[in-house]
Amino acid sequence: MNTHFLSASLIIINAATFSPHFSAYQPAPLTPPEQAVKSALQHLVTQEDHAILTHNRQALEQVFTPQAHAALHEATKREAYLSAWAKSRQIAFKRVTVSLRTPGIQFRTNGLVHVFAIVSERYQVQKGTLSDAFGLGIRHDYVLQSLHGQWRIASDDFTDPLNQDTHIPGPVRPADDFTPHYQAPSVRSHNLAVDYANRYCGAAPGCGNGGRYNSHYIDYNGDGGDCTNFISQALAAAGFRQTPVWEYSARLGEGSPAWANAARFKYFLESTGRATLMAQGRYSQLTQPTKRFPHGAVNNLVSGDLISYIEHGRTVHTAIVVGTDRLGYLVVDTHTADRYHVPWDLGWDRHTVYDFWHVHYPSPNPHASS
Repeated sequence: MNTHFLSASLIIINAATFSPHFSAYQPAPLTPPEQAVKSALQHLVTQEDHAILTHNRQALEQVFTPQAHAALHEATKREAYLSAWAKSRQIAFKRVTVSLRTPGIQFRTNGLVHVFAIVSERYQVQKGTLSDAFGLGIRHDYVLQSLHGQWRIASDDFTDPLNQDTHIPGPVRPADDFTPHYQAPSVRSHNLAVDYANRYCGAAPGCGNGGRYNSHYIDYNGDGGDCTNFISQALAAAGFRQTPVWEYSARLGEGSPAWANAARFKYFLESTGRATLMAQGRYSQLTQPTKRFPHGAVNNLVSGDLISYIEHGRTVHTAIVVGTDRLGYLVVDTHTADRYHVPWDLGWDRHTVYDFWHVHYPSPNPHASS
């Protein structure tokens, strides 16, 4: 994950004040000064996102203080990535809509305010006459500064879903285009996993449950990431029985390593026969026709299947396939950076290695063994 760190003192403040396990957190009503800060932040993030999509450098610079070089640099990298990805997919970003929650606001000295915000972004995309939308939910630790009576972003610490490849130097470049040829699966018990994912995928627009995680489970955001914990929950909802190796302890409030760790999880899936590794490779290898996969391996994934994301030999992320969008592209739901129906490769680059897992879901018979 690509996390942009602030000073150690700010991290300590955030860790002490804003618990990462916010899924059950109910903030008190905002005071008038806090509401003013939230409104200002809403305006700033909206301006930032619109400036990125329209390549308006002047408007983008006006979001940040003159000293916020790191935050402006990251916004510029996001602009470059989105532009390159859209061009390679022959897709146009038409609009972005922003909303946010502010579970934590702290006023400091020297006109500074620290804000922990959960930002929800809905992107509308178009390809030819076809259009659709997907949602992202991102957790930010902002520092705002008042300059000449106007709030600006002084720093921004967050996990960016549009620049995931932390081990690849330079801006992340998407892979080349391909033609989607997805075949929808028949209705099976994997629908229970997909339904769970769509309901509890978090702050991304489109997710259910009021944009919040399932409060019956711990939230590992701020403690290594919550992506695999979320996938395990979805599989459990689909009827997979827990084992001594793959389990969640409600008493302890934590999952086992195979439940919550991406690498341990995929080893458990394969070693127990609960999933088969259908294909592995980089984007170009998985989207090209082969003798085994005439339409490319990616088009053999079905709803409920899983994707592992690998950087420099290390499995860093897990996503669940939830279908295709109206443009024909395979889409996924995830946690950590929350995703709702997001194109499966958005935010990753041509050096990322993917594992495609076909999951063998248990019988829909509630008495059947998994």
